[in-house]
Amino acid sequence: MDIDLSEISVLLGQKNSGKSVLFEHLLCQTERYICLDPNAEHGPPEAVYPDDPAESLQLWMDGHTKQIIREVPFTEEKLDQWCRVFGQLQRCYLYIDEAHNWMSANYIPDVLQHLVKWHVTHSNCGLVVAAHKAKEIHDQVFTQTDNYMIFSYGEHEDAKFSRVSIPDKQIVTDLDPNSYRFLYYKDIAGASSSVRGPVPVPDHLQ
Repeated sequence: MDIDLSEISVLLGQKNSGKSVLFEHLLCQTERYICLDPNAEHGPPEAVYPDDPAESLQLWMDGHTKQIIREVPFTEEKLDQWCRVFGQLQRCYLYIDEAHNWMSANYIPDVLQHLVKWHVTHSNCGLVVAAHKAKEIHDQVFTQTDNYMIFSYGEHEDAKFSRVSIPDKQIVTDLDPNSYRFLYYKDIAGASSSVRGPVPVPDHLQ
């Protein structure tokens, strides 16, 4: 897959469909990231786990550019603090797992709105967001998405997903949730969608 800096990527899919495994796989392939991990599910090799923003920036300056952030509870106030850390970095990805913890179709914290509108593009950074349904992603994020990775979607209707222009998107209703396969689409002129997978399980998870 081609997931570049300055792009927004969205992972969608029902529970246990392989979404979290792909999220972990992408982390393993990324050299510079801040990952917001509210359920403490992710832990790629070489990752560090800063306790506060000051430690995060010090670790980054020391060359530790793979960072997993775990807060209990992971409140919106904490989200604001960590997003401001990301806002000071360049050529870096922000991974947000369980994005519905902080946003909805009609609500997004101001700090995230600013990152999406300015920082991702102007500081050559990337954003990767994971959720169960399109309706859990704020419209400002979803309408600017460059890369879609969609696993088995279940039987629930989702009006936002039904409106997105992805070729052959109905395939997601036929995907086996146990296959770890997903529909991939890069939103560029003339692009087609394709079914990818199964997702390779990272060595440290086996």
